[in-house]
Amino acid sequence: MLAIGSDRPLLLLDEPTNNLDKEGIQFYQDLIQQFTSEKTVVVASNYIDAEYAFCTEQLILEKHY
Repeated sequence: MLAIGSDRPLLLLDEPTNNLDKEGIQFYQDLIQQFTSEKTVVVASNYIDAEYAFCTEQLILEKHY
């Protein structure tokens, strides 16, 4: 969560709400709204809407065995 507040222009998040309760997820969403308006944010997620609902673009990767 500390990375969200950094001054870097690129933020990479890997399953950022993993193991968070309802209040933790709300805290994450508040941080995203407050600190990422001027950043490019890339979120790796397993289809958990709370993690990427703010995103404007999606890239869906599928496994093909």
